[in-house]
Amino acid sequence: MEKHTEWQRQIEAEIEGELSLADRAVLARHLASCAHCAGARASHLELRAALASASGDPHARVVPKHDIGRRGVAIAVILALAIGLTGGWLVHRYWSAPGAGSLEGSRAAIVAP
Repeated sequence: MEKHTEWQRQIEAEIEGELSLADRAVLARHLASCAHCAGARASHLELRAALASASGDPHARVVPKHDIGRRGVAIAVILALAIGLTGGWLVHRYWSAPGAGSLEGSRAAIVAP
């Protein structure tokens, strides 16, 4: 099984286009003689095709990659800050201090009830 695990990594790298020409040739030679790895490669390709067609284009051959870019990250950061500040302000208004009055008064309420 360990032998097949390394070939599985090679298959995934080949499908992603990360293998060199020499490594692809070695993998092709192995796939011609190993039914287990050839079946695994076919399964990988079928899964990618199913995911690609599920993305909306029935003739898609690859899964589309969504890149939100700098603008999307900036919007997400601004939204997170706004939600955090609003939540903090609301919590502060609701649970601002244990006692009435100034900060010293609230300390006294905690220390000496």
